[in-house]
Amino acid sequence: MLEPSLVLLGNTAAGAHLHSLALVAAQLASSGLQLAAHVVVSVTALILCITVHEFGHAWVADRMGDPLPRQQGRVTLNPLRHIDPLGTVIFPALMALGAAIPLAWGKPVEWTGHPAYLTRRFSMRTIRFFVAVAGPAMNLLLALVISVAYLVFGKLGRKDAMEMCSRLIAMNFGLMFFNLLPIPPLDGRVFLEFLPNSLAFIRDTLFRYGSFIFLALILLGGIGGASPLGYIMMPFHILSRLYLLGLRSLVG
Repeated sequence: MLEPSLVLLGNTAAGAHLHSLALVAAQLASSGLQLAAHVVVSVTALILCITVHEFGHAWVADRMGDPLPRQQGRVTLNPLRHIDPLGTVIFPALMALGAAIPLAWGKPVEWTGHPAYLTRRFSMRTIRFFVAVAGPAMNLLLALVISVAYLVFGKLGRKDAMEMCSRLIAMNFGLMFFNLLPIPPLDGRVFLEFLPNSLAFIRDTLFRYGSFIFLALILLGGIGGASPLGYIMMPFHILSRLYLLGLRSLVG
């Protein structure tokens, strides 16, 4: 006697409620899938950007003669050799979910820096400069390569692919500019070595307390209110937006 009632359930009040619940469940499932896809895409994009960044450091150090990056298997574009589980996967995933964690990193490239291994064509200060800026330079190169793909997709009318390219370009520019800030432990700390002796106080202070300053900037950006790091990066964000606007104008 239960079978007829099940057939007619959709026409009853209870059936209407169940139908509504089913729609809500379907919408929630769809939203969950979209959120999961967003997290996967965001983390994958960051892994790509960090991989080329760390590869740049390792490749230049290897070209300068240092044996350690190759011994540790870092002179490769294999992401598994460069990702840090916490800084490259977990933190970026939490950020994609909306957490206020403005920080991500890859596995740092180690090199001896010993003069016995390194080429004598350049001074030690110049070699340190080359190795340090190689990572941001790779992010710039990747952004330019993706820009070509953006233009191609634009001519083909692939707006979804264009959007992905825009995100990757902005991400690479962000990593490049951020890492070039002259604050230890960022790559830009190498610029402090080129300051004149008249500014030795600034150089020595930043080398001594730069890690604390960096940590303070990160924490102040994550606890709410105005972010000093956001103000520092604002000119670079504007440059990135102008670049993307230029690309869009080329597509027409």
